[in-house]
Amino acid sequence: MKNFFAKIKSFMLAAIAWLNKWPKDLQQHFSLADNINAVAWIAGAVTFGMFAPIKWVYLFSAAVTLALILFKDYVLDARADWRDIAAGIIGLLWSLLKIWLVYFAWLLLHKLTM
Repeated sequence: MKNFFAKIKSFMLAAIAWLNKWPKDLQQHFSLADNINAVAWIAGAVTFGMFAPIKWVYLFSAAVTLALILFKDYVLDARADWRDIAAGIIGLLWSLLKIWLVYFAWLLLHKLTM
């Protein structure tokens, strides 16, 4: 078990070292896309999550986040930068992974306790 946590720690340190190489602007795009997707997922889960399958909530939050990433870069900025869009998409994927892991853990716990 110690080895497992050591591997997780080394992976997280490697991820942080990789993110520290990014410029501040790209880190902000990553963080903003992550937060927008989390809020959109929560809003989708609360409004139509009981009536639709969970994959539709995922699709809704991903579509909203991707639309806002593209809107920001193509409409609000003077010129679009592919690195900003890529950082936003990576933040979107990171957020979807975190949400899926929490949902998977909840389902697993639910199955084990029922």
